[in-house]
Amino acid sequence: MGNSVVVSVRRFRPRIKFRRPFHVVMLGLDRSGKTAILYRSKWKDWKERIVPTPVFNVETVRPSKDLRFKIWDVSGKEHIRPLWKAYARQTDAIIFVVDSANEDRIEEAKEELFNLVNSAQINGAPILIFANKQDLPNASAPMEITRKLSLHNLNSRHLWYLQPTSAVCGDGIAEGLRVLSDMITQWKADIKNLKSGRRKRKAVSRSNSVNNIL
Repeated sequence: MGNSVVVSVRRFRPRIKFRRPFHVVMLGLDRSGKTAILYRSKWKDWKERIVPTPVFNVETVRPSKDLRFKIWDVSGKEHIRPLWKAYARQTDAIIFVVDSANEDRIEEAKEELFNLVNSAQINGAPILIFANKQDLPNASAPMEITRKLSLHNLNSRHLWYLQPTSAVCGDGIAEGLRVLSDMITQWKADIKNLKSGRRKRKAVSRSNSVNNIL
């Protein structure tokens, strides 16, 4: 299926066990294969369970013993997309699914992704891009998808990773979720360090103020 693409200026931290599942919202245009990916990672009879998503589905999946994700699969229909930002607020990460075999809608997917990422409500959450339907003969290669989506122009606040995927074959799903776990861990550690640095600067500032008074 080709190579996955990862972009980060920081090395991911070792995986840490979390008591609660990661809360993740899965977005993408309608018919990109979001529900197929979600159900493929949870049930053997996933094909029989798939129906068009009216608004959202939510399931807890375990790609491995030490990982749990509570994934909100939100409809990609045009009239639902304005609600994406509300679902993505306060989430641990975003999964964005792209139909690699439908070149006519790549630009539309790009616009929706950037509208989402540029929102002030999406506070730097990591982004996993599933380049789905890689099993189809006309699917674009991962590097081509990266270029067409202009992923290198994403806001620098976000760690992101592109994983070639086939919901039908099951390829790439677990691998992508494991990397997503590492990105979430890195992001949370960065936030903690940033807050710690701010507290230290405030303490130094207060100390200097006292010294000036004395």
